[in-house]
Amino acid sequence: MFKKLLNKTAFIGLSLLSSSAVFAHQAAPLICNDCGNDALQQLVAEKGQNHSLYLVDFVNATAHKFDAEGNVVPMSLGELNVLNQKYDYRKTTLRAVSH
Repeated sequence: MFKKLLNKTAFIGLSLLSSSAVFAHQAAPLICNDCGNDALQQLVAEKGQNHSLYLVDFVNATAHKFDAEGNVVPMSLGELNVLNQKYDYRKTTLRAVSH
């Protein structure tokens, strides 16, 4: 039982580290507080070419991840944790949006 728990813990730790490492190589997150859908799409079109893009909205406590084509894609738990740690001084816990 202990070995099984240790294996699960190691797997979870490695998956968080790998997704955090991937996030570290991306562009800095952009802040767009209380942006409507049109403003989000315009910002993604301007800034998100050739790489994924993270948009943070502290008013609504949300975070979006867009791929290079401008589509909303799911954000991993590791990526969301890195964002929350980066902005922990704001005392807001962000939640991932993937609609």
